[in-house]
Order: sequence, then structure tokens, then C-alpha cells
Amino acid sequence: MKHNVQSNHNNIMVVAHPDHPLYMELIQHYNVRTIDEAVNSFDTYELIIDLSALRTQKKFLFLKELAKTTKADIISDLTLCWGEWILKYSPQVKASVSTLFYSPTNAFEYSLRDSSDLLTEKHIANFAKTINQEMINHKNLGLCFHYPRTIAMIVNEAYFALGEKLATATAIDLAMKNGVNYPLGPIEWGEKIGLQNIAQLLEELSTITRDERYKLSTELKLQAFKYL
Repeated sequence: MKHNVQSNHNNIMVVAHPDHPLYMELIQHYNVRTIDEAVNSFDTYELIIDLSALRTQKKFLFLKELAKTTKADIISDLTLCWGEWILKYSPQVKASVSTLFYSPTNAFEYSLRDSSDLLTEKHIANFAKTINQEMINHKNLGLCFHYPRTIAMIVNEAYFALGEKLATATAIDLAMKNGVNYPLGPIEWGEKIGLQNIAQLLEELSTITRDERYKLSTELKLQAFKYL
């Protein structure tokens, strides 16, 4: 999608922490605040772009607190959330995006609460242009965005194989890059995304659906949380 939208970035607050994959790009263009700074800010904004890495319950509580301090429309990253549920109970959230997972194609998915909301779509387009990303419309948000759910499952399977000593990390990556033409091997891909985000997403999907497909491998869990 082409981006031909202009906006006053001074009227936009972005909520993100330094471990966000786009953080260095964000701070060059926006007023970036942490979660704590955002809920304690009473500055006037036209728009808030929330890119916090929170799962459903914590995300809902954060958005609820944020709504007490501002009347601005909110675009929220729901990568780790049951997006459909968040949109149902957080009326100030006009759209959702998925920016937490590194993309080798420099793209992120988005979903509008109201498909006819052209103003919010323009805000997202301008945001994408500003941070040098492409935007992909996800019309049926449901439980999760397509890309993070799919790549999380692929990385998880690689860690099942690693944990069972079926292959080394190097062999797994080489097989997937050379055998099925992946741009990155799943182990390398997972490290670029951040294993903690992948583990959090899989745990959220497993908790909500009880589907065995999302069972977190022990090896991935150990690697994801070993520094906590």
C-alpha cells in the first residue's frame, strides 16, 4: 500500500519500551513514552499509538487506565492479545497493529475496528511511512494476527527438535533456508524477534484455546525466560 499521508507528530504519543524492535526508529520521529510515563501523562494528544508488549489481561487494564487520562483515539499493538476481545471492551481503541515481531520484509499487519474509518487508516499509513514499514490489512482479527501466530509455531517446532536433540540449531536453520527457501532459519528468526515475545504469544494462545498446537516447548521456555 502506498502512503501519501501527512500528520503532526507532535500531537501523537507512542507507547513503547527500548526492547521494541522498532524503538530506534520510533524515537527519531515521535514522543515515545513507557507504560508508566503514558498513564501519568496529562498532555493533550490527537492520537496515541500503543506498542506495549502486554498480554490480554494486562493490556486491557493498561488501556483502561490510559483512557482515564486522555480522550485521544488509540491504536494499540495487540500482537500478544485476544484482539477481538480487547476491541469489544476498549472503545477508545480504533484499530490494532502487530509490530512486536521482527519482519524481514519490513511489514506489519493492522486491523480496523470499523472498516470505513478512513481517518484511522490514514493515521496508520502515516505511521508506517514514517518508520519505513509496509502495512498489510488483516480484516478478521479474531484471536491473533496471521504472521506472529504462524512464525511463533514454526519457531516452537524448531525448539522441540532442538530440545529432543534431533538436530543442531545450525542444521535446523540451514535446512529451512536451503530446503524451503526461508529468508531466515527458525532459530535465527526467533532470536531476532525475541524468544520471550514468542513464548508469551504461545502461552496466550494456549490459555485461550486449549489447543495442543500452541503447547510451548520446554527448550523454548527455558531459553526465553533464562534471563528473568
